Amino acid sequence: MSVLNEHGFRCDGRRPEQIRNISCKLGVYPQADGSAYVEQGNTRVLCAVYGPHEATNRSKASEDGCSVSVQLSTAAFATLERKNRRRGDRKTTALARMLEKTFESVIITSIYPRAQIDICCEIIQEDGSRLSSCINAASLALADAGIPMRGVVTCVTCSSVEGNPVVDISAREELDTIPRLTLATVSGRDEVVLVEMENRVHMDHLPSLMSASHSAASSIHACLHAALQNHLSQTRAIL
Repeated sequence: MSVLNEHGFRCDGRRPEQIRNISCKLGVYPQADGSAYVEQGNTRVLCAVYGPHEATNRSKASEDGCSVSVQLSTAAFATLERKNRRRGDRKTTALARMLEKTFESVIITSIYPRAQIDICCEIIQEDGSRLSSCINAASLALADAGIPMRGVVTCVTCSSVEGNPVVDISAREELDTIPRLTLATVSGRDEVVLVEMENRVHMDHLPSLMSASHSAASSIHACLHAALQNHLSQTRAIL
C-alpha cells in the first residue's frame, strides 16, 4: 500500500503535513489524582495519575526527588485482532520506560523527595502513533493532577516517504517499512525531550523530517493547551 497517492493525498484524505483530529477531556476518572482521555484520530487513550505518594519501592526512593512509574496496557478489543495482551511484554515495557524517562526530565521532581508518581495508560483503540498518543494523554493527566512541570509535553510520530515528511501517521501507514520518527517537545518549543527512530532514514531527508515533526508537535500543543484552558475555565466556574 502506498502512503501517498498520485495526487499527494493520504489514504484518509489528509495532506502530508496535516495532523489528525484531536479531542481531549480532563478529569474523566475522579478516583485518580489526575486523568485525561485523548482521541488522536482513531487512537484512543485513557490515562490516570496517582501521587505524589510515598515510594512503594524504598530501594529506589531518593532524597534528590521523586521517581516516575508508568504502567502501559492495551485493551483486548483495541485492534482488529482481538487477543489478550500481556502488560509486561517486551515492546510494552520498552514504551513504558520511554514514558518514564520523558516525564522524569520534565516533572520538577526535586520538590518531592522520596516520593513516587504513578502514570497508568490504557490504549482503548489503537490506530497508529500509540507512543505519542500516550505521552499526550499522560501530559494532560499530570497537568490535571497539578504536578509541577517545566511545560506541557507534546509528541508526534512522523515518517518520510521518498524524502517527503508525513506527520501523525495512522496504523495503515505504519504497515509500510518506512522511516518513523517520534519526537516529544516541551510546550511545542524547540526543547526536545524524546527522539525515537524506527528504520533507516537518509541523512539528506532528516532535516526536513525533523522540521515537519517540530511543526506538527507545535500544532498538537495548541490543541492540548486549548483543552487545558477549557478545563480550567470550567473548574473555576464550578468553584
